[in-house]
Amino acid sequence: MLQIGYLVSGGIITNYKCSSRCRHCCYSSSPQWPNDYMTPSMADEIFRILKGLGCRSVHIGGGEPLLRPDKILAVLEVAKKNGVHIEYIETNASWYKDEASTHAILKDLKRCGVHTLLISIDPYHNEHIPFWKVKALMAACSKAGIEVFPWLMDFWPDIEAMDDSKPHSLDEYVQLFGRDYLLRLAKRYGLNLKGRALKTYRPMMKKQPFEQVLRQSRPCRLLSGVYHFHVDLYGNFVPQSCPGLSIPLKELVRGADPGRYRVFYALETEGVKGLVELAMKEYGFEPQAEYAGDCDLCYDIRNYLVLERGLDLPDLKPEGHYRYV
Repeated sequence: MLQIGYLVSGGIITNYKCSSRCRHCCYSSSPQWPNDYMTPSMADEIFRILKGLGCRSVHIGGGEPLLRPDKILAVLEVAKKNGVHIEYIETNASWYKDEASTHAILKDLKRCGVHTLLISIDPYHNEHIPFWKVKALMAACSKAGIEVFPWLMDFWPDIEAMDDSKPHSLDEYVQLFGRDYLLRLAKRYGLNLKGRALKTYRPMMKKQPFEQVLRQSRPCRLLSGVYHFHVDLYGNFVPQSCPGLSIPLKELVRGADPGRYRVFYALETEGVKGLVELAMKEYGFEPQAEYAGDCDLCYDIRNYLVLERGLDLPDLKPEGHYRYV
């Protein structure tokens, strides 16, 4: 059985819809997603399970969780009722309009037990969000008595070199800081090359023969990791390093049937080699000659299963992860 007995630290994905379509987003969030948001009943189920597994604090992310402040307040109230502490809420600051409306939202967040916002500060977000909004939100937090967790201050000088009244493309950063800026940016950020981030950087990655990738295949133990996991608005447990793979949290607690979640099970027990065998034998998958490592091969298979074959596989959810990349 696929089962989890305890969890240490993680996050709640309240929505996948986002105001931006950042090129580094491992969750493939964008404005294209449905306007779904975590319901109070789903939040109650999730927080009760997490507390029972020993996880008494989480962060909240998205998508952009503050696109719908009315919806997030209900989730926060449920967290408080269940005794689960909110460490911080991740935000890109796109929702900032003016000081008065922002102060009202921050006041409500504080009332619900939120005392920190993680505010994104990086060139990826700056492609969509003018830096003045980030600065204004930080100033508003200071006035409201809410701490700011800046992610990452290392990029402040880069962005400050641009006009803060408008967004700036990554091409502009390359022109200003050099041809290798995108690669240096990924390293400085500590980028998780999954989802749209893999699509962005795959052309720059060194390829190796398909057979070599198979020889190096190892079980993906991170899939059942207890650190930095996420649970999304549909109640799915999302592994710490691999969005687009999921199992309902309530099933993982009871013990999920590996016969139902065959993609997840193949990767966890045999690695990408096991997934290749499953996909080729049962679904007619034909590999390319070269791949940029096992994650690239894994995504090629998953995209094939979801997008080309149109399969409704329970562990390849949500499908938007593949459709909106």
